[in-house]
Amino acid sequence: MAAYSGEIVLFWAALCFVFISNIRAATYSIPLNAIGDCQESQYFDLAELKCKDCGDLQRQTENGLSCECAAGNKLIENRGAPSSIACQPCPAGAAATQDGWNCIRCTTGLSPTNECVACEDGAIGVEYLIDGKLQTQKSCQNCKATTQPDEAGTRCTRCDESVISLAGTCVCNSPRVQTGGLCFPANSLSEATYNVPFNSLPDEQTSLTSWFFVQNLRAAEYMCRVYQNLTSCQLLGNMCVMLDYSQEFQAETSACFHYLALQTQQGDFGEISGWPNSMPWLYYDPEEDTEDIVRETKITTKFSAKPSSENSKLKMFVGTYAANGTYLGLQPTTGGTVQLCKDTVRKMDAAYTFATTYTSSCDINVQDFWNNYETLFYDMYLQFGDNVEAQELYAIPVLLDSYKEDQNYVNRKSRVRDWQLTRRFFLVDNLSGKETIDTPAKVVRYASSIELEISIQQEAGEAREGKIYPPLLKVKYGEVNYDEDYESNPTRKVTFAVTYFMRRGGSNKNISITIGVLSAVALLYAMVKSNAWRRRAGLIYIDISTMLKFILFAFGLLADVLFVSTLGTCLYWLLFFKRQDQVYLVLPTRGQEEKFTIYVSVAFVFKLFDLAHLLFSQITADIFLIDWERSRGRVVQSSDPSNTSKGTMAPISIWRTYFIANEWNEIQETRRINSVFQIFAVLFFLEVIGLKHLTTTDPRSDVSPSPDDYTGDQSRVLRFAVASGMYIIIGLVQWLFFTLIYERFVEDALQNFVDLCSMANVSVFVLANNNYGFYIHGRSVHGFADTDMKEMRTQMKREEDNLCGQRGLLPNSDQQTFEMLLPTKFREQYNKIYQPLQGAVARIEGQRGRPTAGGDQGNERLNQAYATMNKFLCTFIDHGMRDIDYMVKDKLLFEQILDMEFYDPAEKGFFFNDGGHAFNKVLFHGQEVTLLTFEMLLFCIVDLIFTNYALAGIITYLAMQFLIKFRDAAGRNNLAKKTLVDERFLI
Repeated sequence: MAAYSGEIVLFWAALCFVFISNIRAATYSIPLNAIGDCQESQYFDLAELKCKDCGDLQRQTENGLSCECAAGNKLIENRGAPSSIACQPCPAGAAATQDGWNCIRCTTGLSPTNECVACEDGAIGVEYLIDGKLQTQKSCQNCKATTQPDEAGTRCTRCDESVISLAGTCVCNSPRVQTGGLCFPANSLSEATYNVPFNSLPDEQTSLTSWFFVQNLRAAEYMCRVYQNLTSCQLLGNMCVMLDYSQEFQAETSACFHYLALQTQQGDFGEISGWPNSMPWLYYDPEEDTEDIVRETKITTKFSAKPSSENSKLKMFVGTYAANGTYLGLQPTTGGTVQLCKDTVRKMDAAYTFATTYTSSCDINVQDFWNNYETLFYDMYLQFGDNVEAQELYAIPVLLDSYKEDQNYVNRKSRVRDWQLTRRFFLVDNLSGKETIDTPAKVVRYASSIELEISIQQEAGEAREGKIYPPLLKVKYGEVNYDEDYESNPTRKVTFAVTYFMRRGGSNKNISITIGVLSAVALLYAMVKSNAWRRRAGLIYIDISTMLKFILFAFGLLADVLFVSTLGTCLYWLLFFKRQDQVYLVLPTRGQEEKFTIYVSVAFVFKLFDLAHLLFSQITADIFLIDWERSRGRVVQSSDPSNTSKGTMAPISIWRTYFIANEWNEIQETRRINSVFQIFAVLFFLEVIGLKHLTTTDPRSDVSPSPDDYTGDQSRVLRFAVASGMYIIIGLVQWLFFTLIYERFVEDALQNFVDLCSMANVSVFVLANNNYGFYIHGRSVHGFADTDMKEMRTQMKREEDNLCGQRGLLPNSDQQTFEMLLPTKFREQYNKIYQPLQGAVARIEGQRGRPTAGGDQGNERLNQAYATMNKFLCTFIDHGMRDIDYMVKDKLLFEQILDMEFYDPAEKGFFFNDGGHAFNKVLFHGQEVTLLTFEMLLFCIVDLIFTNYALAGIITYLAMQFLIKFRDAAGRNNLAKKTLVDERFLI
């Protein structure tokens, strides 16, 4: 039984092995084959993409995709598939008929390839009778005098009438002239030049002889001149377009010369000047004012930006002509008819959505210009009308960039009256550069840039809602050279654009007036501020430093003026452009945005100077920490009864001063607005929520557009408006939150600092200018602060229970913060004490790290100077000096508005009651407007350069972090130097 079970296991193992060995891994690859790889006896199978053998007596067809009977064999079966073809040999001396289904004997004999020898010129081979009956042998039959064999050599067709009418036969004999497939009488053709100018020819060659002109120019001119042949006239016009409408290139024999001569001869068509009878309209009448042409107001349609409106689309059409003049019809421009860059139909048709600034660009392989494009010519029209029954076509003028007059590119001039408008254009011309019929064009021209400019009608400087002037089609051509470019097959960029334009003389004037008026006010206020600074600095006369201050104040105020004016204008464009129905406002063009860019750039530079001025003022302010603590006893050196010394005064702890210095150092760069949150919040709304989609040049206001829809280019003015608007809104929200909620219910850093000064028995004395500054009264109501925890708690309890005096400088007052305007005598005394103090600090700093540092006489002088300054300021605050005193009062309302003082502190100083925390002016906390404006301008200026909100956010973040670090380091250094607190204790 065990042996039997073992055999079963071996059987199943062998079966699995056989099964597994026959499993083949799936593959999805096939050999690479092309039609050219197939032999003559093979065809290329389109289904399997490989070569397969033809049947017996068969060979490959001309296109290589099927089989046919070899010479000397006839078909007996063919159901369409190569495998269904069957052939049979013809009898000896016979050949297959041209249709391949029969064999026939040849009267002309057999060729070495078993085919009938061709008939002589002028004769056709006849295999079947007219009723379809096969003849016994193939015969040759001569065509009559007015007929000739067709290309297949099986039928006689009538010759061209121009040959028959002159010669009575199909032969155009001398002295008659044959050209363009037609026969003309002797001396009837005009002289013509067949050269076409190009810019990309090698060496010094400027033109080449065009096969297309040789074949067609003289014939087209004759047929148009003599018979008014419509197709010939169109052909003549096309050749003039190929010459860039040039009237100067070989002037008296060129296609354009002949066209203009015939134009004069034919006269105008209807009421349109410049459109000759029976001929294409190429030139606008040069006698007409071009300004009047482009400012014509005949287009009555009121266009709308509302998608559901019937007039929300530009209904553009083009009359299309083949190169030989054949009219191919009037077709709409939708579907990319005149766009070389292809995309989805929906996106290409967005070009004709009214008020949408459209741009489409792509790179095209050079070989495509030779192989994939047909030379076609277009005349563009706009359909318009007030109702469906009365629709008209308005001819769209073309402004050709390469048009020349007197060797000048007149269409590149800025003055409209210098322009020469034309009508017809092409996308690709790969015919005029051909030197022979069988060789490719040596040079191909293509429309490298097409711009349809649409101008809004205006009357007395105001837009006429929804109405437009005639659109203007601006065309630029580029060239590629076969010898230089074809083999390497580089790419060439082509662009199609639709832009909207309106004259902004009125709005620019209003902006200029606004900026001018506000700038005048700003300069007056800068004079007020510089005068206030002069008084605070203790200067009697206006000197160079006052003028410099005036310039710096003016920089800051002018930056605000430019920013506010520019932002207001951009917000106006954003709100009204995106929400309009009948269009009366379009966005400024790139050229018109130059002023906006200049304003923003100047505002940023001015604000940068203003910020540097602010930083310098803050990091050079004088500051001193007044310690009110007094010694509370003496220190006896020994308990020996024989020691009769009373001891020395108990030292006063410096740690309270160090503590206050540290807290001041921490609040120096404190702000109500958090830069990190500000930047991330702005980027969140712009990039994540999608507000950046409001900055496109189309009138849609969707924050989540469909990817199938065309999205316009980014408008710089709209990007500035959206970014600045979000910056202001988020900054205002932050400021309101911290001011109304956080500082009231959570933590007020500045008030906490003031309270801490009172508990530490230390006052803060700050001089922002020579004679002006801020005072925080921190004198303890308990008289001392150097104590233990128990005593400290007791003091706080006494204050809670109102069992002690109030903290204010004046009796029965809680006012602890003041603005100071001090007499010059005070500053002189302050400097007198401070000068040796600074010298001692400099010496100690220079010796730091040396073994002798801190132990020489410099430390002693430093301690004496510190004690002297502390005593001087304490005495001054306590009104202890007769000749240097002050009085406390409130500031007038007008003084608060202008931020200046009307009083003269010649004899006595003034302490002005501070309703808030005015000392925050020497901190970042009190400069939010300046900091936020700079941050906002930096963000916007980076975005203007790179058009990238994320990058702008990163650079702004790095810049603000650097600014904070710099302010912290410089402020710490100034604090250590001015308060004599060792910088190593400022952590």
